[in-house]
Amino acid sequence: MSSLPPLGNNQRYGRLGVPAGDDPAYRRWLPAPTSIEGSVEPYAFVALQPISPQPGAPEEFIARRAYSKADVDYFGIGFENYDRLLDSSLGAVIEASFDRQSVTRALVDSGYEPRGEYRGYTVLSRSDVPRRVAVGDSAIVWTSVNRHESPHLEALVDAGEGDRPRYHEESPRFDRLTTAAGGNAHLIVNTDIHDPTGRPAMLADAFRFDDDTAYQVLYYHYDDGSAPTESALKTGIQEHSYRFTAEADTFDVQIDGSLATAETRVPLGSGGDIPPEYDLPQVTWGGVHDADAATLTFRHEAGESVRASQLYYDVDSPDDAGEVEKLPLWTDADTVSPGSETVVDLTEHPNAEGLTLVYSIGGSHFWTLFDFDLEGER
Repeated sequence: MSSLPPLGNNQRYGRLGVPAGDDPAYRRWLPAPTSIEGSVEPYAFVALQPISPQPGAPEEFIARRAYSKADVDYFGIGFENYDRLLDSSLGAVIEASFDRQSVTRALVDSGYEPRGEYRGYTVLSRSDVPRRVAVGDSAIVWTSVNRHESPHLEALVDAGEGDRPRYHEESPRFDRLTTAAGGNAHLIVNTDIHDPTGRPAMLADAFRFDDDTAYQVLYYHYDDGSAPTESALKTGIQEHSYRFTAEADTFDVQIDGSLATAETRVPLGSGGDIPPEYDLPQVTWGGVHDADAATLTFRHEAGESVRASQLYYDVDSPDDAGEVEKLPLWTDADTVSPGSETVVDLTEHPNAEGLTLVYSIGGSHFWTLFDFDLEGER
């Protein structure tokens, strides 16, 4: 749920012909917060369909798709073969056509261990960075303490099987928001944000396409009586350069009761290769901490190969002020592939609380691929 580029300075508004979204099928996998033990705040998710890249798409869409790809482990089927991906505060769900035994075997080969079954799903887990996965006939449910604020594999499976109340069935506000947004090539939903005027709202931020145009549509759902005027929301978007992709210069705002809609469109470009900063790999990473030897071993368990020169590590310590140092890792290799590993000498970092595997093409660019908490190992 990263911050987005600013809206162009020559922005205008007027009526736009935006195609409707598809069926919000992702809601099947979203359990109601009231059905889950403990707090799930904020309740946020990303939903993608289809997974294949869109030639000439706006940079923001390309970036969002790349981040979603890099944030999930590799399960033996390529990201481009997914039919749908939902990645929420509770965990991720991949819907696709696959051979269940092949996926299970790929998970075992990459370091996951079988843990029995749950509601007919084959369950596996790994403990280096705690992750769990449930493999069904046409869905894979995955949770990671690195990626998910409130990981709950059982709640996702229950909702998917219809054995737990779903969010849209219990919340009229969430139902209206997600019904309006529908299914999209890419969708971000956050149930607890503030709009450009400072009002609390639920947000759905969607990208969809037709033959030659990309559309970005923002939906804000407010408590009854708290929606802004169209003029106030337009001014907020203009003054705060808020939320639209950088290529946008025309937008439209409409208010319908408690639901506000802001729309923009961008002509598709000529396509071409994905910019290198968004050519992120999908990999299952592993880590082994040897406290006696004072080392941490990073291991490429499964997935796409990566240029060694684009992989670094960063040390999390009490005095790092949140800076990303990008220290070299695989210095004796050109390519990092399944089975590749490298060792970090922790005696060089006596105050380290954790290590982060970082992808970067140079300069200030980076993306976090894998975090290993050393404090939890002590």
